[in-house]
Amino acid sequence: MESPTNNDTSKDTSDDSGTSTPAAAQGGARIAVRNLCKTFEHGGRELHVLKDLSFDLHKGDMAAIMGASGAGKSTLLHVLGTLDLPTSGTIHFNGESVTTMSPARLAEFRNRSIGFVFQFHHLLPEFTALENVMMPCFIHRMDPALAKKKAMKILEHVKLDHRITHRPGELSGGEQQRVALARAMVLEPPLLLADEPTGNLDTHTGKEIHELFFELNRELGTTVIIVTHNPKLAELLPRCLRMEDGGLIDGTPS
Repeated sequence: MESPTNNDTSKDTSDDSGTSTPAAAQGGARIAVRNLCKTFEHGGRELHVLKDLSFDLHKGDMAAIMGASGAGKSTLLHVLGTLDLPTSGTIHFNGESVTTMSPARLAEFRNRSIGFVFQFHHLLPEFTALENVMMPCFIHRMDPALAKKKAMKILEHVKLDHRITHRPGELSGGEQQRVALARAMVLEPPLLLADEPTGNLDTHTGKEIHELFFELNRELGTTVIIVTHNPKLAELLPRCLRMEDGGLIDGTPS
């Protein structure tokens, strides 16, 4: 494989308020992974959870990560999302190495460039749907009026603009996951990572959430990676990274 280069680094843009915002919706993120390993210590011995993974994802790709329980899928997603550091190997994001960033730089990068959706929505129960979606904007120190505008826009996109004043406990499971998806996408990050995002939903609601991922990819150019046990969903995605015992057994387009 070719080594990643640094001629495609994502840049920030500014809106008319003067607030710096991520340069999303410009083809998504290009990901280059080389010789990625992750080892944990447990009971006095080493557990090799990720073993020498190398693959590329192009801007705007949609990919599934599949494999049996314990294959390393969620660990890979967490490392790609910079929630955990690899033991060795490199990850380049639009030509920029994320594995060598300082903790402060990494936290800023994660907030601006990566959206996360998990099986459990992790919404803040005391805040409304609108306030939950605005949270990444506040972390980004965005002007409150602009944050509200962006949150309203993405909530309208996921068809929840009529539920903005409702708290999570007043929403259905599918609605809560839509709020979580809106929160993940409010800053229009180039990369969206999802870990079994419909695992707790019924088939019909799960299908609706899947369709939203495709809409966001199509309209914003977001690169999307989804960990799933659902073969029907994986078949719909152009790429499938199949894992077994911490290794990659198939990373080709489906």
